[in-house]
Amino acid sequence: MSTGNTNAGSEGARRPNVVLIMADQLRADHLGFGGNAVVRTPHLDAIASRGTRFDRAHVANPVCMPNRASLLTSRVPSAHGTRFNGISLDPDANTFVRALRGDGYRTMLVGKAHFQNIGNNREFAARITADDPASPGADRRREPGWDRWEDIDLHREQWVDIPPDFYGFDRVELAIDHADYAGGHYEHWLRERGVDPARRGVEHAKQAYAGWDQVYQPDMPEDCYPTAWVGSRSAEMISEAAADDAPFFIQCSFPDPHHPFSPPGRYYDMYDPADIPLPATFHDTHEHSWKRLRNLVAHRGEQRGSVMAPFAPTAEQFREAAAREYGAISFIDDAVGAIVRSLEDAGVLENTVIVVTSDHGDMFGDHGLMLKLGMHYEGCVRVPMVFAGPGIAAGASGSLVSSLDLGPTVLELAGTPLFQGMQGTPLTTLFADPRATVRDAVYIEEDQMFDVFRVGRPMQMRTAISDDARITVLHGSDDGELYDHAEDPDEMHNRWHDPGYAGLKTRMLQTLMQAQLDHTDATLRPTAMA
Repeated sequence: MSTGNTNAGSEGARRPNVVLIMADQLRADHLGFGGNAVVRTPHLDAIASRGTRFDRAHVANPVCMPNRASLLTSRVPSAHGTRFNGISLDPDANTFVRALRGDGYRTMLVGKAHFQNIGNNREFAARITADDPASPGADRRREPGWDRWEDIDLHREQWVDIPPDFYGFDRVELAIDHADYAGGHYEHWLRERGVDPARRGVEHAKQAYAGWDQVYQPDMPEDCYPTAWVGSRSAEMISEAAADDAPFFIQCSFPDPHHPFSPPGRYYDMYDPADIPLPATFHDTHEHSWKRLRNLVAHRGEQRGSVMAPFAPTAEQFREAAAREYGAISFIDDAVGAIVRSLEDAGVLENTVIVVTSDHGDMFGDHGLMLKLGMHYEGCVRVPMVFAGPGIAAGASGSLVSSLDLGPTVLELAGTPLFQGMQGTPLTTLFADPRATVRDAVYIEEDQMFDVFRVGRPMQMRTAISDDARITVLHGSDDGELYDHAEDPDEMHNRWHDPGYAGLKTRMLQTLMQAQLDHTDATLRPTAMA
């Protein structure tokens, strides 16, 4: 068995394998190495302790599909086109995984991809966009079904073989959606284990919290839950790939701890809700916040609308959800332990870069709010990011970094050229000097297909975060957010309308405008002067 991988094009030089450990809706501070004093994550903490931890890593978009596409392409949603959930990523898009594949890497993904629509609420999307003009050239005369490779209903009907070079991945096994009701290839495996997929969800739970239907213990053994499947299948693929001479890249993508918060077995009761403190900002009155947030707080304890809709939880709802989410996170940590052991057993750990991150965060009680959507507080926009492996020093960086930077960093570590249009920056200079910086501000976009703020147009928000402030602008509104982090790091006082902060507002608007210009797509090249 090979103890190190080689690339035929590099005259025998050892090139690192790369393991990307990805969680869904995981906050940066819901991990031991992120400063959480309650949740136990020893395996993830061990990875962080021997690598570089980025304490100010932010998303390019705080929603699933847009930011997963940004991670792949190193481009903001307005550039790659997946501006919100429901728009499948262009299958011909350049991705860092596709670049690795073209440079000799075996590329694999286990778990949640979410590069394409999973098929939820098609009727709602059709109704809300019924009067919109057709998207010009959206399908580019592609064969029907090009965007159904992650359709959960199609996977339920039949086994779906994912085509080679699926956004750069040659081998893909999917767990589609969340928690115990995940579908895809995982569901076929579940049936083989004798578990009836119909007996999932809160309706069949062993126990459930009466205060919110997104908190329950599923009627499912631990070793049949999606987290266990992602861990075991990732470990098996690593063992197979390590026997080959080619270097490998694998994305181990957990559907948890995204709600519903439903870890099975011992993980459900692993944490006592009484042991979880309320966030310092839980009782924010939102006196100067958007009306939308004041309305949520006015209806505390009520999740109005869909199960994805944000709301203001009671203290009890928060603690119950957090206790079960912490159990889900510890379950992921145990699965990560199995993945690391597979690298050790295959003799390739010392030549493997391990990356840990999440697609976005969750308010989880901060400012008295829960979940996400149109909220650019730190809980939603800051994510864990760690790089550990050969040539990467142990330490912590305070530089502002972005999800856009993950792909360029992996390519540089692999010795693979970056491609045109990447808007992120390699973070390799920060491995040697954690005091260095790579940017003055991070830029965040968020669009939705519907009018979240009731301003007469579909939501468009743009945010810039600098070393000392955050500004967020809402298209169609004279209202916005401005926070002075030097005096108000918890963002309790919105200074948007405060004349005493006019200078800061002007500076941050200029920062935001420059960030928008920096992230404008400029990939189309001229063929003549006219």
